[in-house]
Amino acid sequence: MTYLTLAVFVVAYGYVAYTAIAISRAMSNRVYRNQALGLAAVTMIIVELALWGVFGPSGILTGVANAAQLIGVWFAFFIGFYYFIDVSIRAARPTDPLFRDTLHWTRVRVGFWVYVISAAIVFPIAAAFDSYNYGANGSSIPAFFQAGIPTLIIIISGAVVLPFAIRRSKDKVLRKQLSWFAVYMAWLVLLYFGGSIISFFHVTVPIVVTLIIFLAGVYPLYRSATSLVTLYKFEKEARK
Repeated sequence: MTYLTLAVFVVAYGYVAYTAIAISRAMSNRVYRNQALGLAAVTMIIVELALWGVFGPSGILTGVANAAQLIGVWFAFFIGFYYFIDVSIRAARPTDPLFRDTLHWTRVRVGFWVYVISAAIVFPIAAAFDSYNYGANGSSIPAFFQAGIPTLIIIISGAVVLPFAIRRSKDKVLRKQLSWFAVYMAWLVLLYFGGSIISFFHVTVPIVVTLIIFLAGVYPLYRSATSLVTLYKFEKEARK
């Protein structure tokens, strides 16, 4: 059942990534093309995390090998997700007639980058070697600073700062595309806090249930990608 659900998960998210890449290849506008490619990259990161969730924590790799594996997975998640959010917020700023710096993002983002990059390297190493009792107690304070805070930075940046930037943008295509992505990020916020509550009561959620829940995220990601379809069709017609 788990492998069947995983297969459906990979196909669904893979189709979103394929759609985004196909649209980006027809784009001449650099901003829109980068947004489509960035969305495809984020979607593939989610697939990577799902695959690691099923096959990674099997105990096959330990020590240095496991540390290298975790660095690859978490570095992609922390850096990939945050990079796309950062780029999206900055892409929306030139389309604001007043060119406002949303929530002082140009300064805040630097501190976030330092923390996220540090956590992407330190957290996997600590977790791989079971440092700070992370393997036995995922709610430990050091583990929270290494993984919890970077995750909060990512999802709150996408669910709070990004909507502010979207609201100020006058680019209708970009607004629609980023709005759907912001919906996805808001959904991740609900899952994050819901998962924290479940963990507090020491309830274990089967991986197959987690995959099914995350399948719901395909819709806003797909809508985010296809929001560029109108422009995509226009450019195809213009080249005929």
